[in-house]
Amino acid sequence: MMWLILGLIIGAGGWWLVSWTRARKLGVRWYEWLLGALAVALALLAIQNYTAFLREMEPYAASVMLALLGVPGLILAALAVFLVWWRGRKSPTKSTA
Repeated sequence: MMWLILGLIIGAGGWWLVSWTRARKLGVRWYEWLLGALAVALALLAIQNYTAFLREMEPYAASVMLALLGVPGLILAALAVFLVWWRGRKSPTKSTA
């Protein structure tokens, strides 16, 4: 049941993200979408491994796998957001004055 709810949240979040970037006319490159997808995949893998190791009564292994898979996922997500933000900051803005 957890994976169904998580899948619905990720699907709704992805739909919202695509519609939000189109509404704001943000140019997101293909490699930024790829970085975001890899970040989500690593986060899901980290959650799955964490819950599986906890069910197997291995809390140390759960913590290690959460760190080994979750930290790179967070780094990739931060990199994707930073790249979009950086390119948006460098684009010329229209002044009304």
